[in-house]
Amino acid sequence: MKMFGYVRGLYDLERMAELYGWQINTTDHHNKGSDFVYLFHEERDFLVAVNTFNGRFFVTHRLTKNLVATDQSVKLKSEKWYEDLLRILYKEVPCRFLNKKEFSRQLNPLETLKASHAKKDFM
Repeated sequence: MKMFGYVRGLYDLERMAELYGWQINTTDHHNKGSDFVYLFHEERDFLVAVNTFNGRFFVTHRLTKNLVATDQSVKLKSEKWYEDLLRILYKEVPCRFLNKKEFSRQLNPLETLKASHAKKDFM
């Protein structure tokens, strides 16, 4: 199972959306200072509101405006369109960092240095 971590920056988000065939609307983000950008796909009836600050997203049906999914929709992770959406919005965590301790060490390199110095001092 793939694990997704960091939220992509706006430029990277635009490139990934284009790569997967989604269109992105950043008008409110640039003109009004909104934290949201909007993704849509011509073949799907979904509109995705993405918060660029914290990475949360909401998927609504374009016609009915009913909520279809969010970033917390665990049941949809096996759906191709949902997995594509996760790939667009987030950077994938490499397999070698799936161990939580190793991943947190990578996030905080100072802790890694302290740990390596502690081992040397101990020996």
